[in-house]
Amino acid sequence: MTREILIDYDQVNDIDNSSLIRFIRREDHKRIVNRSAGEEHYRLLRYLSQQFTNGLIVELGTHYGTSALALSIDQKNKIITYDVSDGRFGCSLPDNVTRRLGNIFDLNEESILLQADFIFLDTSHTGDFEYRVYEYLRDNNYKNFIVYDDILQYEAMREFWNKIPDVSNNHSKHDITRMGHSSGTGLIDFGGHVRIKPPVEKNDEAEEETRSYSYIDEWLECGE
Repeated sequence: MTREILIDYDQVNDIDNSSLIRFIRREDHKRIVNRSAGEEHYRLLRYLSQQFTNGLIVELGTHYGTSALALSIDQKNKIITYDVSDGRFGCSLPDNVTRRLGNIFDLNEESILLQADFIFLDTSHTGDFEYRVYEYLRDNNYKNFIVYDDILQYEAMREFWNKIPDVSNNHSKHDITRMGHSSGTGLIDFGGHVRIKPPVEKNDEAEEETRSYSYIDEWLECGE
């Protein structure tokens, strides 16, 4: 990835995932796939996938398949999704998604991670596998970014996330929960190409509105 990637909260939240519902078999996932940014991460995943054309996206943790479905929206991208279990799958996925059964390290396929335009990880939440992937990317000069789900939901995941330095010589980490999943969404940028535009704080909006009124008041006073 050589160009800058802007992750804009307003653009993420404008994503409409309602067209994906017909491909989902689970009723609970039909209800959540189009929830707003900051509640669920599916709008964010679709938004990120749309930043690439002819890209490679690797998902670690297929589970029900809903995330892979959101990632697959651009048919020109290739999605490879891994899971250690095949028992909970519940989506119809397009042809640009390849499913792999097994731990990516046990399959000796971890080198595919280094080719990915970005990686999405949502697996066992023990922190061990999550950190192993981080170390592999760090130690092998990965140049793009990885998104982790549920960084705040479990103690093990919070410990994992806190163990990663905010900034190092080859990466920076960002908590993007407000535009991802309420259980915590983290991004590690290994290439320095990601720029994040969070939502405007309500206090900032109120301050700006107050400032505007003060200018008007001053102008009226001068006019009198």
